[in-house]
Amino acid sequence: RRALQDARSRLTQQHTNAQARAREIARWQFIHQYSCPAPLPFMILLPLLLALPPLGLRRPAPLARRCAPQVALVPRNRVACYGCGAELQADVAGSPGYMEPERYEMKRKRRQLRESLCDRCRRLSSGEILPAVVEGRLKRPSGAAVGEEGRGITTPEALRGVLLPLRERPALIALLVDLTDVAGTLLPRVRELVGGNPILLIGTKLDLLPRGTEPERVADWLSGAARKIGGVVDVHLVSSKSGDGLQAAARALLAERRGRDLFLLGAANVGKSAFLQSLLPLVSPATPRHLPLSASTPGTTLSLLPIDCFSGGSQLYDTPGVHLHHRMSARLLPAELAMTMPRGRMRPYTPREAAAEGTSFFWGGLARIDVVSAPPALRLTFCTGGSRLRLHECPTAEAAEAHAARAGIEWTPPQDAASAAELGELQLVRTARLRLTPCEQAADLAISGLGWVSVGCLPTLQQGALEATLAVWVPRGVEVFVRPPMPVGGLPTVGSEA
Repeated sequence: RRALQDARSRLTQQHTNAQARAREIARWQFIHQYSCPAPLPFMILLPLLLALPPLGLRRPAPLARRCAPQVALVPRNRVACYGCGAELQADVAGSPGYMEPERYEMKRKRRQLRESLCDRCRRLSSGEILPAVVEGRLKRPSGAAVGEEGRGITTPEALRGVLLPLRERPALIALLVDLTDVAGTLLPRVRELVGGNPILLIGTKLDLLPRGTEPERVADWLSGAARKIGGVVDVHLVSSKSGDGLQAAARALLAERRGRDLFLLGAANVGKSAFLQSLLPLVSPATPRHLPLSASTPGTTLSLLPIDCFSGGSQLYDTPGVHLHHRMSARLLPAELAMTMPRGRMRPYTPREAAAEGTSFFWGGLARIDVVSAPPALRLTFCTGGSRLRLHECPTAEAAEAHAARAGIEWTPPQDAASAAELGELQLVRTARLRLTPCEQAADLAISGLGWVSVGCLPTLQQGALEATLAVWVPRGVEVFVRPPMPVGGLPTVGSEA
């Protein structure tokens, strides 16, 4: 054994000497190549060249920065709730990560804090809707206590601040978009958060799109909608519930990751945690026992949640949802939010009668669409996942009075007349003048956080240009977008184009 060790040591020393000789030869070759043939300049340059470090020992600066150790985003000694990522504490009730002192002390003694849920996550897991983010009508009035029941425990600015280190860190970004609310969940300014990192766009909740929808056409349409973001390397559509598209998305993520951290990013309630739970078995041989909580309440995740599922030290991160002020969900109370959440596959509804001029349609008491001018062939198709949203119709001349009298009573949501008064009168936000083509959809009027109205035209014998003018009214602060029509099933036209 000693002889073998001696022989191995000699071989190692010989190899080291050979490398040193090779570097020395390369240095003298460099001196001979770039030195001046005149003796005097050569003698002047020789001391400077000999002072250079041996060639091959210094890495280029970009590679050195790339290989430098990264500062941990989440300290390993931090004890956090595995459901939301908030640091566990028993001091301030109503704050993120709060646990009852008795339960906290018991878990601490048993060394089970890392396997524990905070009080809020325990209630969320039982089906309660507990808003976490103070926004819209949940903003505390002056004098309200922090952590007051139903008033939220953090702010959109605080959650956005958690994501800012992403732009300084090489990573792959999986940007998730809710296919039932693309206008309200596609982040147009995502580059402010992720810098120049590559983005793989993933459309979630594929199983909720209407029957007859062709995923390939929707993927092409989504690629066009995301073109303004830039740096999108691929687009995939998935369903965390049925598993459709998950394997293809997992392969694409693994191929594009290239040793970097993977961050799941998206708007609030887009389905990041549910996607993570479905993705892990496909990218990691050993699934962690405790996974981030998936709930229907926006703002479930409150901090970065790292998961060790890759080799080489890189990690998969679940992130807090980005809260956008222009979404309808930012204006609703928890009970009203439950009325607008998808409960199953979307069923587009097209009124049988033509949308005549001077007619107004109400989506519950939350949105109003006026038909200002239109040909008889105009058809409006209402697409939303909220099963409790009902469509109401009345003359435009009586629309304001009808809304004031019925919103919160017959037309819900809002949940009651008091909530309707607090929400305020509907505001005219968008007037769209659209050119119609027979047998095609012209455009979508997308109400952020609620759904969209697809504008189409049936076959007609009418000659000349066909145009329609529509006006959209929503609560103050909610945005309305005019976009190319989303190619889903259930539309009244034949051969609709994206």
